[in-house]
Amino acid sequence: MRLPSLNLKVLLLTLFINLLVAANTPFSYSYIPKKVYKKQLFPVTILVKHYNPKDPPHFEYDSLSLMQPIDYKPITVINKDEAFFTFYFKAPSDKELLKVPALTIWTLSYTYILQAKEVPIKELEGIDRSNFSNLLASNFRVNSINIDTYDANSSLVTLHLEATEANIEDFHIPNVNDDGIENIKRDGARVTANYYFVIPSKQQKISFTYYNLIKNKLISIPVNIENSSHKVEKLNPKELTFDTIKKYTLIGATLLFLLLSYLTRDYLYLAVTALLIGVIIYLYLPNKSICVPEGASLYILPTNNSNVITQIERQFTTPIINKYRKFNKIDYNGLKGWIKDEDLCKD
Repeated sequence: MRLPSLNLKVLLLTLFINLLVAANTPFSYSYIPKKVYKKQLFPVTILVKHYNPKDPPHFEYDSLSLMQPIDYKPITVINKDEAFFTFYFKAPSDKELLKVPALTIWTLSYTYILQAKEVPIKELEGIDRSNFSNLLASNFRVNSINIDTYDANSSLVTLHLEATEANIEDFHIPNVNDDGIENIKRDGARVTANYYFVIPSKQQKISFTYYNLIKNKLISIPVNIENSSHKVEKLNPKELTFDTIKKYTLIGATLLFLLLSYLTRDYLYLAVTALLIGVIIYLYLPNKSICVPEGASLYILPTNNSNVITQIERQFTTPIINKYRKFNKIDYNGLKGWIKDEDLCKD
């Protein structure tokens, strides 16, 4: 009987030692998905046995990998002497396979590398995309709705969204205008954001769907705009009822003092009448024109964190439709938007 060679014995012994070390290591994958969908936010959970709060583990993913967690601070759950650390990744939309990068874990007692893992990426199939919001989430809700006057025929609707394990940055309702998402805030698996869009003022309802990752189906979300709350501060101050009242009050006062000056022949009443006429002319004559330089940003809303509709292609002069704080509303090739004072032509 031929005995195994020395090299083979060494190889078998090395494999046995590696298996023994791997079996006794305190670090392992507790959860990694078998598949994900395109643009899905998914968790990867690391189990740490014999957890010592005085010597917590440190994590570092392979920096050469293009796939990185959306937050390098994991969600931590401690159960006696075991701890679970969860990182969230986002699946790309242009691939059929992703690789969760290798993870280096170290404490004062151990240094260990969890090898990279491959996960197939699937396309959502068999769903009606005509009303699909591009959102995949474990849970989702609209916390509140606000409506602002956008122009004479349109309303600006803002949805305050809250979701769990969601690609909220991809949220989009089909068949709405000038939409965008902002103020995205993540806290572990939970995320909140504001989504705004423009619809005709007469439209009272809208609906959309999202894909629930727990129930594995589309969920329809109706939005009743008619019964929603309204912000006190409007985006078109000159269209407010208060402004209309102010205008007619000034006109009424002017006519009153004009009548008094005629009846009494008192020059004081005549001076007040002239002053009021001057105020009316100043407030209600057509707005002045402004010079907009090439490259200036045209914003959807008069806020610093609003999305940009487009960039101005060439310098031009245009009337101001409206003024709001340090923003000027203009019409640029059929697009109504806001230009910052600081972005106007310099003298």
